[in-house]
Amino acid sequence: MNAAGRRIVCTIAHGPHRELLDVTGPALTRYAERHGYEPMIIDRRIAPARPAPWEKIALLHSLAAEPGVVCWVDADALVLDDAPDIELSLAPARFLHLVEHRIRGARVPNAGVMVMRGGPRAVSFFERVWRARDATHHPWWDNAAIIRLLGYRLAPSVRPARLSQWRPGIGFLDKAWNSIPADASPHPNIVHFPGLPVGERLRALEEWSAVPAHA
Repeated sequence: MNAAGRRIVCTIAHGPHRELLDVTGPALTRYAERHGYEPMIIDRRIAPARPAPWEKIALLHSLAAEPGVVCWVDADALVLDDAPDIELSLAPARFLHLVEHRIRGARVPNAGVMVMRGGPRAVSFFERVWRARDATHHPWWDNAAIIRLLGYRLAPSVRPARLSQWRPGIGFLDKAWNSIPADASPHPNIVHFPGLPVGERLRALEEWSAVPAHA
């Protein structure tokens, strides 16, 4: 570890999502090796009291007190082999970065790819997300809690609706870092297939994994 702290890129997958990890895990490891990150790929439950999507919050909270940079990538998201170092895209003085999608007039922060700078603000933020128990079984899981905490409304159309003490600490990444079918980037660094049946996600990931770099 250098003076700036650890640089970690991480994901979690178990159960049926292990099939996705067979495709995305090696790509994540290659990315870590290219750019000097420590890969952290977890294939077991770490917070069994909550639905599986909440485990990313448990993991990020466990790492939040340490200095350094932690990049979370969902297991159904594939880091492409020509993706640059994501740390070069971070804004100064922001403790958390993610993509805000523009979809049919809505503005939707997407927690499928997040980059955290460790420190007290990150610790407090992920504690607040975890305490949002009314979102435990929301269709968007932890993403719903994050959206609300940032001052966005969830319905009828997701968009900023009130002041939030947290939003000044948030940096927004280009959608190339979390390219989804509903808001795709023409030049993605990470392609992500949320909300689809696992078999469809797997097929899409396998197709993208076969695309040569710079294609």
